[in-house]
Amino acid sequence: MAKGPPDKPKNKKISEAKRQNANVLIASRLRGYYDSIIDEGTPQHLLTLLEQLHDAETKSKDK
Repeated sequence: MAKGPPDKPKNKKISEAKRQNANVLIASRLRGYYDSIIDEGTPQHLLTLLEQLHDAETKSKDK
């Protein structure tokens, strides 16, 4: 009769610690990406387009 591999002892503390470490790493990287995007600011061409849209909406309401 063939037996499968013996069950490995599961240490929930270790797996929970690994999961928390992974979450901290992911959160840190996401925060870094977000901060770099915020530091870039809004491109001038987008601001110009938004201003033109605002002006067009204002003119259409005045009619």
